[in-house]
Amino acid sequence: MKAIEKTNEKKAAGRENERAVSPPIDVYENDQEFLLIADLPGVGQGGADVSLEEQRLVLSATSPTGPYRRELLVPPSVDAEHVSAEMKAGVLTVRLPKRAPYRPRQIAVRSA
Repeated sequence: MKAIEKTNEKKAAGRENERAVSPPIDVYENDQEFLLIADLPGVGQGGADVSLEEQRLVLSATSPTGPYRRELLVPPSVDAEHVSAEMKAGVLTVRLPKRAPYRPRQIAVRSA
């Protein structure tokens, strides 16, 4: 998918000698949203962190086998205010809705 660019794995914060595993992610797109599904085996409920800063989505988690970390660049068409994430049975699902396209409209002028 060209709209969301996957980046290389990064070092885990606070663990200089241990590299974070870059979890596999499936990316889907439709007219309304991008859908990311990441397999995070061993990560329990509340064990994953998701953040969106500027055009970078960061997924991180720690499991008994070590840390996970993945960064993805997202297009400016993503509505950052409505991004949501859900963790269930070691699978993280992130929904990135698209902004409504700009449509010209007539503005009514009222009399004062």
